Parts: sequence; structure tokens; C-alpha cells
Amino acid sequence: MLRYFPIINAVWFQLVWFSVILYQQQAIPFLLVSILLHLFVSPTRKIDFCLLILISLLGVFGDVLLSFAGVYQFANNALIPVWLILLWCHFGFAINHSLGWLSRFHLGLVALIGAIAGPLNYLAGHRFGVVDFSYSYQITLFIIGVIWAVNLPVFILIQRRLRERMNNEGKSYETINKYSHNSKPVNNK
Repeated sequence: MLRYFPIINAVWFQLVWFSVILYQQQAIPFLLVSILLHLFVSPTRKIDFCLLILISLLGVFGDVLLSFAGVYQFANNALIPVWLILLWCHFGFAINHSLGWLSRFHLGLVALIGAIAGPLNYLAGHRFGVVDFSYSYQITLFIIGVIWAVNLPVFILIQRRLRERMNNEGKSYETINKYSHNSKPVNNK
């Protein structure tokens, strides 16, 4: 299963994403069970738990700021809905598994990927009626793109550092590298 965990996680994350888009608040019980199930079956529980905390805190903070600044709004005038917080938790898992391949690339390329993929996800959410944009598409997506051009490399750096730290603590996380395409991250210094 370890070898296929990134693929399993990719499918899992898409299932989570669509459940949030389609069911929003009603998806919360599923999302909570999904987090617990992931932590139970994950080959890298400790790293995943740390990423769940760190990435969800940073992601939620960014979404709260953008919501507070009026860049976008959620239903019921909530600053940030609970389902979005839980989606950020799942994104922390994805950074370590299905998106783990990003750690092989230079952070400049990761920033470019973030600048494109981040806004596309919010645009999809907008098209499904989950989030409303306060400004034009161009302005809103530009702002989100700039933020994701910074956030995604930061998330990848956090993931890299956690893996390094776990290895330096004497714990064997060789299995992590087995399904992470057996490559080391690009030196971005």
C-alpha cells in the first residue's frame, strides 16, 4: 500500500474536495472521519499530523485575512466556514503525499504552479456557488494567485524541513522517500 499511497491520497483529496463543494456544512462529519482515517492508515502519521496543524493554520489564517479584507465571502457571512478549515487539514496531508512530488522542484517553479493552481480552485468554488468574489474575476484571481505563489513554496519548505527533522531525530523515514520518487529536493539556497 505504501507504494500507492500518493495515488490513494490524490483520489482521497479529490473526493474530499468535491464533497466540500457539493455538500459544504453537511460534509463536516465525513471530513472529520476522513482526517482520523487518514491518520490511522498513513505511513507517515507524525509528519502528517504536524502538516495538518501547520498548513491548516497558515491556510486558514490566509483565508480569514482575505475574507476579512473583502476579497471573497462565504455563505451566511461566515469569516471562514468549518468545512474550509477541514479542507485545509486535508490539504496538509496532500502536501506530504499526492503533492509530495513538488518537493523535487525549485521553489520558483512551485511558486508558478501555486500562482496558477490556487486561483483555479477558488474559481471552481465560485462557479459551484461556494464562495462569492467581491471584486472582478481578474482582481480576485490575481490576489489569490499572488498569495498562492508565496504559500505553496512555504508549504513545500515546511514539508521538506519536517522530513529532514524526522530523519535527524534518528527515526527511519526511508519509506517516505521510497514513494516520493526517490529524489532529493532541489537546493534552493
